[in-house]
Amino acid sequence: MISSLAFDAVEFATGEAFLSALSETSFSCALIDMHMPGMNGVDVIVRMQDEGYPVPAIIITGGDLPRMRDICLRAGAAAYLIKPVERQTVFETIRSLVD
Repeated sequence: MISSLAFDAVEFATGEAFLSALSETSFSCALIDMHMPGMNGVDVIVRMQDEGYPVPAIIITGGDLPRMRDICLRAGAAAYLIKPVERQTVFETIRSLVD
């Protein structure tokens, strides 16, 4: 979906793989799934901040739990989206972070 919105997208299988790439590549923003193998989305955001990578992050989840939005935003997420996500919502959220 991201590529179809005219953004350049790079995919990573895990949060760890994304974090490793941060030392070699700069990103305008990150769309991070809350539930993925290894680290969860909050863990990735916290580590990004701890390691000094100020990449605006959007958490996306299909399992919205009570207070999870607040936890993600307090951890440093710039936005929190619940699946299924409308294409236009993703576009507008990314644009608000990269403009």
